[in-house]
Amino acid sequence: MNIFETLPINFFNIFNNSNKGMISECLFVLYDYMKEDSAFASLKENVIFELTKYFNSHIIETDEIASGTPKERADNIYKRLKDCGWISEEQGDNYQIYASFEDYATSIMNILFQLDADADVEYSSMVYNIYSSFVRFDVNNGHKILDSHYRTTKELMNKLKNLNTNIKRYIKKLLRDNMKNDLNQLLDSLLNEYQLMIVDRAFYNLTTRDHPLKYRNTIIAAISEIRNSEEKINCIVRNIMDSKDITYEKAYDIFDEQTNYMIDSFESILDLINEISKKNEKFVASATNRILFLINVKEDIGGKINEIIKSGQQYDGSLNNIVELSVNKTLDSHSIFSSRKQKLPMHLESIKEVKLDDLIREQEINRLKVNSKYTQQSIEKRILERLDGNSVLNGSVYFKEQMDISLFVLTWLYGYNEKSKYKIEPLNTLVNTNQYKFREFIIKEKK
Repeated sequence: MNIFETLPINFFNIFNNSNKGMISECLFVLYDYMKEDSAFASLKENVIFELTKYFNSHIIETDEIASGTPKERADNIYKRLKDCGWISEEQGDNYQIYASFEDYATSIMNILFQLDADADVEYSSMVYNIYSSFVRFDVNNGHKILDSHYRTTKELMNKLKNLNTNIKRYIKKLLRDNMKNDLNQLLDSLLNEYQLMIVDRAFYNLTTRDHPLKYRNTIIAAISEIRNSEEKINCIVRNIMDSKDITYEKAYDIFDEQTNYMIDSFESILDLINEISKKNEKFVASATNRILFLINVKEDIGGKINEIIKSGQQYDGSLNNIVELSVNKTLDSHSIFSSRKQKLPMHLESIKEVKLDDLIREQEINRLKVNSKYTQQSIEKRILERLDGNSVLNGSVYFKEQMDISLFVLTWLYGYNEKSKYKIEPLNTLVNTNQYKFREFIIKEKK
């Protein structure tokens, strides 16, 4: 398929300059202004006026667009949108010029502007609708049902694959050098991005109330039953023939492709969900270890050793006087070989009493006390004591009580651990406090 059989050859040239961010904002301004019109159209002068308002309220620092008045900049952008095939002009009955987005441009913008939409990803309605249709399957309209749910199944699988990819992207982002050593940036990413965009909007629902396991077997059995019934196959295929005006063989190929795809998809959906769960567990574990390392918790010895070795690799010979590093080969676990243990003479030395300065002693004790509060056991104890006599605790209330963003994020992360003594349930409201934004949640003790 060649997309430029539909799109103008210079369609994407509009972004081929240093103004791509500003162009994107202008497109959104016009899209938002014209979307209420049935034809995505408006008077040309009104379109330019909307762009002029944008330039009146934004400081543009790029050379090509910065010169001239806001009206001249708006005219420039309008001309480029027209030249690149995003909008077209038409003269109305009153001889006024109307501007409208091309149909392919609106389709692309619908997809692009939905990428940042703050709406929950719903899986239950998609799977349940498929389930309901097959439980009460109307064979006379079977061709319509199969076609509709074939497309729904494709959309569902694409959403799950996108969720899988998004978690992988956040894991890579977590390990970037410019983030992994910045505690504030890490906490902000966890709270403002991962919690809002991944866990509460998609992952939590998918693994609890929206789990496809509830309907999977029934859907597979119903489709298989249709495929095993010559009477139903014949009825559906002939309806496909009539609706699409094609031969019986082509109609049967469509029926076969749609039913096979749905069966294969629902048979493999649990493997995909398990893979998503493993990636989420990996992300949570990586994030927790990184937070603990950055706040210098003593228990994260492995992370500290790993960082020391990585730092030492940057300078040849820097570790030679400290430790000998070599590659060891692992023997077969079933091998009868057992290495000899060399006996070394024991040297006994008397223990010298070390006198610590009282100030140093007090500082170390205080440091240990501070670090110990970030362990999972300590946080669980704190939460259970706070829940004493109460059924739930709001996350925003807990944050205001503690005023410790590291403790707050770790509390949230630990709440998704299967072995945790409390659990996290997200709500639909957003909370803005102390420059952090997160979706409200409740903390409940596990029974």
